[in-house]
Amino acid sequence: MQDTSALEYSLAATVCLEPKRVLQLRQIVSVEDFSISACAMVFDAADSAASCGKAFDANIAADGLRGLVDDPRQFLADCIDLTPTLANAEEYARLLHTRAAEKRLRDGVLAALDEENPATAIAELCKAHLLDNAGGRLKSVSQALTETLRSLSAPEQSRIDTGFPKLDSVLKGFEGGQLIIVGARPGVGKSAFLLDIAESAARAGNETLFVSLEMSASELTERLLARRSMATMDNLIDRDLNDETWTDIAAVSNRLERLSLHFWDKPAVTVSKIRGAAATIQNLHLIVIDYLGLMQADHRADSRNLELGQISRDLKNLASELQIPIVAAAQLNRGVNDTDRPTLLSLRDSGELEQNGSKVLFLWRIDDSGTIGVSVAKNRRGRQGVVQMTFDGAHQKFTELSEPYREPEKKRRGGFLEERRKKRWSKFKFYGGGFMTILEAYSILKSTKPARCERDRYRQRDELQRLLIPHLPVDDRDKFERALNNHFRL
Repeated sequence: MQDTSALEYSLAATVCLEPKRVLQLRQIVSVEDFSISACAMVFDAADSAASCGKAFDANIAADGLRGLVDDPRQFLADCIDLTPTLANAEEYARLLHTRAAEKRLRDGVLAALDEENPATAIAELCKAHLLDNAGGRLKSVSQALTETLRSLSAPEQSRIDTGFPKLDSVLKGFEGGQLIIVGARPGVGKSAFLLDIAESAARAGNETLFVSLEMSASELTERLLARRSMATMDNLIDRDLNDETWTDIAAVSNRLERLSLHFWDKPAVTVSKIRGAAATIQNLHLIVIDYLGLMQADHRADSRNLELGQISRDLKNLASELQIPIVAAAQLNRGVNDTDRPTLLSLRDSGELEQNGSKVLFLWRIDDSGTIGVSVAKNRRGRQGVVQMTFDGAHQKFTELSEPYREPEKKRRGGFLEERRKKRWSKFKFYGGGFMTILEAYSILKSTKPARCERDRYRQRDELQRLLIPHLPVDDRDKFERALNNHFRL
């Protein structure tokens, strides 16, 4: 069995070499689990620096170790030499926490034997041990407030903006640990939109990894050149370039070379492979994936639906582990028209995408003139809304419009629910806050015959969703959404 001291040395080395990992490790192990004061100090200093958005490395750690050890730099060098690999830091943290908890339990039991009522004291110790072993970490309001105030004092650049001011005012940017889902039908421009976000982040000095499963690095570079030069995509594909265009491309290339942007065009990647690629980039700030549907799960599942759910969970864990945002594109259901505004139920293959995503964005064509709507359908730290953009296909570039988005008027009055609404709506008994019971919602659902055409069934589902779900109690909404999908065989 590995020595406990070796585990502490390895964790101290990990937070010195990869400071961001302390945000993940602190969810597993605490300073109280360390028995070596120098290692505990290094871990606590890295945790405080990460919480405040400050820099941390071996030199900073060595400065803080003065007075605790004779030679701080040699102590840290020994910690690094004794560490077989940094990849197993999470397992080291779990082992250390388990052994520290067991030691506290043994010491507590021995001390309790000298008390007047040892049985009661031992029982309480066992309860506390079981809670801790189950992963329960109780925090007082004071502790939670301290952590919140630390995060509020973090520098503003910890947030990554998309480069679109109107959209950023709705999203409030991307933050570490978030998984952002971008859904769109094929041909709407989601790859160009992702490249817009990646380039904007890189121009702001954020090290960005763009994982492309559809296009090669050369194709992505062509799009970057088309975005910033006078050359169009057709010019670049056909190699139709005059002297003036070549001069412009040379100037643009000099500027692009300085971007903090990395392309990885490996097909059929897994989350574990992305983790490995991310480890090769120092101070990585953002990962963009195009797109989820082409990724493979690390472990085979019975269906593609389950695999995508596993992939999204693993990406969420990776974002939390690295404390960076991950933006991933996803396709929509076939029943969604290009001109229909998508909803959360429109995400293809897996309902877990909307659950695991901290933010969910949708792109769709508002009209035939080329106006693209960008809808923020889910936003845990911000608000929802729609921003209108234009898409220049020749230069693969999005541009925000100043006009606010307005919901289109219904082209037809009524619909398949109109007559039923006239007959039944008066029978619904609304309670305080405008709610109806889920049984009343089920009654109208059962009276709706699913259409034969899949597209019409999607429309039926969406209309019932808009009509009924806002009036249901919050606790019943997820249940009724599942009933909707089952009723219309979606």
